[in-house]
Amino acid sequence: MDSKQATDLLAKQWGIDAPLSELPSERDINFKVEGVDKYVLKIYPKVDHKLLASLHFQNRVLNYLHGAGLDITPSVVETTTGDHLFTIDHNSVARLLTWHEGKPWGAQDVHDLEKIEHLGRLIATVDKRIGSIMVSPQERDALDAPFMWNMLQAEQLLTWVEKIQDSEVKAVVQKVLVDFRDRVKPVLMSLPMQVIHNDGNDYNVIEDGDHLSLIDFGDMIYAPKVVGVAVAAAYVGLKSEDPVKQISQFVRGYHSINPLTPHELEIIMNLVQVRLASSVANAALQRDNDPGNEYLSISQNDVPRTLLALDAFDTNFALFRLRNAIGLEANPNAKAIRDYILTTKAADVLRAPLSSMNKTYINWSFDNPDIARTTEEIEALMEATGADVTIGYYCENRDVYQGDAYNTTSPSARTFHLGVDLGMPAGSEVFAPLDGVIEIFNNNATHLDYGPVVVLRHKTTEGIPFWSLFGHLSIDSMPAWEIGKEIKAGQLVGRMGKETENVGWPPHTHFQLLTDLCGMGIDIYGVAPKDEISLWRGISLNPNLILGISTGTDAHAKLAKDTLRSERRVVLSQNLSLNFKKPLQINRGEGAYLFDEQNRPYLDLVNNVAHVGHGNPRVVEAASRQMSALNTNTRYLHQAIIEYGKAITSTLPDPLSVIFFVNSGSEANDLAIRLARAHTQAKGVISLRHGYHGHTQSVMEISPYKFLGKGGPGKPDHLGVAELPDTFRGPFRGEGATGQYLNQLKETIADMQVPLSAFFAESIVSTAGQIVLPAGYLSTAYELIRLNGGLCVSDEVQIGLGRVGDKFWGFELHGVIPDIVTMGKPLGNGHPLAAVVTTPEIANSFHNGMEYFNTFGGNPVSAVIGQTVLEIVYDQRLQLNAQEMGAYLRAGVAHLAKSHDIIGDIRGHGLFIGVEFMVDDETPATQEVAELMEFALSKGVLLSSDGPFNNVLKIKPPMIITKKDVDLFLNVLGDWLQTR
Repeated sequence: MDSKQATDLLAKQWGIDAPLSELPSERDINFKVEGVDKYVLKIYPKVDHKLLASLHFQNRVLNYLHGAGLDITPSVVETTTGDHLFTIDHNSVARLLTWHEGKPWGAQDVHDLEKIEHLGRLIATVDKRIGSIMVSPQERDALDAPFMWNMLQAEQLLTWVEKIQDSEVKAVVQKVLVDFRDRVKPVLMSLPMQVIHNDGNDYNVIEDGDHLSLIDFGDMIYAPKVVGVAVAAAYVGLKSEDPVKQISQFVRGYHSINPLTPHELEIIMNLVQVRLASSVANAALQRDNDPGNEYLSISQNDVPRTLLALDAFDTNFALFRLRNAIGLEANPNAKAIRDYILTTKAADVLRAPLSSMNKTYINWSFDNPDIARTTEEIEALMEATGADVTIGYYCENRDVYQGDAYNTTSPSARTFHLGVDLGMPAGSEVFAPLDGVIEIFNNNATHLDYGPVVVLRHKTTEGIPFWSLFGHLSIDSMPAWEIGKEIKAGQLVGRMGKETENVGWPPHTHFQLLTDLCGMGIDIYGVAPKDEISLWRGISLNPNLILGISTGTDAHAKLAKDTLRSERRVVLSQNLSLNFKKPLQINRGEGAYLFDEQNRPYLDLVNNVAHVGHGNPRVVEAASRQMSALNTNTRYLHQAIIEYGKAITSTLPDPLSVIFFVNSGSEANDLAIRLARAHTQAKGVISLRHGYHGHTQSVMEISPYKFLGKGGPGKPDHLGVAELPDTFRGPFRGEGATGQYLNQLKETIADMQVPLSAFFAESIVSTAGQIVLPAGYLSTAYELIRLNGGLCVSDEVQIGLGRVGDKFWGFELHGVIPDIVTMGKPLGNGHPLAAVVTTPEIANSFHNGMEYFNTFGGNPVSAVIGQTVLEIVYDQRLQLNAQEMGAYLRAGVAHLAKSHDIIGDIRGHGLFIGVEFMVDDETPATQEVAELMEFALSKGVLLSSDGPFNNVLKIKPPMIITKKDVDLFLNVLGDWLQTR
């Protein structure tokens, strides 16, 4: 079909009149539709019943993905008669798909690791979604049909290997396919199977800025998901000098969305090579059949080169990279090796036990450029400190490495030290810590290398090998070394070399503990690339496992921000979110400010945990003082616990006088539920819509913000949800609204399916958008609850301890006295401290014979910290500051609101403020608030949003905030409003 026929077809069947341009394709005829809306018209000239079934299935998959709201794949465009597939004649059909703008992944030579990880997430998202699709027997037949790109059939390509012209490539393809047939495929076929995309090649991934999409679902098969991983991963490393590194980053992204098992991981590199070998074999065959089709030769310069590179790469090292990529320790044997060493007595590495020697540490990090470097300087330092030996840190990021071997300007520069340096005068003896044999040795004479170096192989009781490396020894040590020679624990290995012998270093021994040599032999890294330090920690363990230096040897050098973010995705759960499009790395705090890794300051208007300021020196000193004296539990008498308990209860009205100490607001509310149920012998709870009370199971069940939100399980039977009394945007507004909300509460009480135990409410409902309860609501609500047998719980976790300014506790704004008060965030100024206060009567009901014990709740350190925070609130008049600064801030925003209608409401008390933004009377300004937060970030101000639509700025800064700080915020807000 030519372009004119295709144009006529498009106009007649889809009602679209637009110019077309032909696209390259392996099997179909494709045209790009160049209208206002762009599409791809796909024509299939030779259709049998299996291909027809495949096309119908492709449409079903694309419609399913489109229905999931994912803008990462094409969607099917119906004909004017509502069909997804149009029959042209008895053996050809056509369909129309949406066009995804951008360039193919393969059109760009270099991609950074973040983009590669993004690609992994894309492939994982698609395969995870379509993996849940149930297939009919007919669809399964189509998916399993003979197909040159179905990896499960890869051994059939052995018949085409002879068509490969390059003898070296031919031999590797033969080896890979035979290994697949004999060893890998049986493992692969034992894994669970599903539908996979199976064609994430570099020309099916479309890149448009930061957005990636996946096209061409014509190669879908039914196979283990790891096949889809390997197919896409094969193309990731095509243009890289280090394809395994790129593949590992891709796997990290994939795993963060669709987790892989260690068993799947073990065959990924084999399957990647199978895909590349298949590509070489198929290309050889197709060039024979269609020598003029340039599309069939795309990537064929890179594919053989990458295949050869992967074949030469150490198998263990490749697996270690993949394991590290998904958050596992790199070497699966590392734990067994560590366990063996920790239960085995090692001989002393030096003449005297390190525990008895005077030691001084040599810090060669980038943060310490003035430390002794030369032999003379180190000798002078040892003399001045009386040291017998110097210690150089493990995992220290050093600035002493120079030359091409280290390349210190690259993100992959080797600067992280993997051994422990033991420095003594030249000629000092070095001994084997464990029985072993000499594996390898050499004189690495390049400047700043090892000089004479020897590696000993040891083994655990289970026979697992590991190695110790001794670098920078003397030349006269070498005649005693022979490969395979047995060395007993405590036997002399060699002597420390002079600076002239160990190629430019002061006399010392670099001692390293290795779980594998990674195919590098004597050139195994002693200094790791700075972007792969976590990988190498799992290969080269801390030598102090053997040395036993009691003061430690791990420098814990700082990792790069991009490395932290990437590793976080697999080390921490994916439902732990980060703020901002480009998350901050915050390294320290002071007062009302946080500082990033570049020491840039950010005014913190979000963190109500740092109640008296980040890093408050009084709190730090008090914590340090008590920690150095005692930290234990409440089973012992201690003055600090009693003193702090009385100090807190003295801020509350009678009869609230019995306190329980816990560690978080969630724990506090969990305990409040137990107290209420013990006292009332009932289970039912009522809470406010959009309310949130914590993350434990019991409090999640009373938090509509969570159980009615995304991923929530829905309302439990024992809970009643009262309508949030929001007089600005709630269902009832204006005069009489409070009464209507109270009537709704009465209905909720009447509808309870179980007897009522408690009513939970914040006096300013934080997650709902800092909603201030209207006058009279809480007092009447408490009366209604008590009339129906329930207790009233005031959740002060966010708003207590003077934050509301006019009163010390939020409930006091409403003139009520709760039965139970929970408190948390501000009490410890960042230290995990929370509490529950109730009446003696309720506490006595809880004292039913079952002991209540909390290991850390009420420990002396927490009590001293809490007491100090409370005293700072008093001493610095921070409640008054909250009142004044809050009023000043609200007045400033109100002034801006006069000329900017997007500011819909300003509410709150003290320094617990909500500013709601509205596009119009009914439309929340969700996107606009997100833009404001990013704008403020660029100006050094941290903001956050809340409310059901995330259109409310929540402002709850440290209580020490000043007028200057408020002015900074108001200026930033004003500047953003002016840009609109």
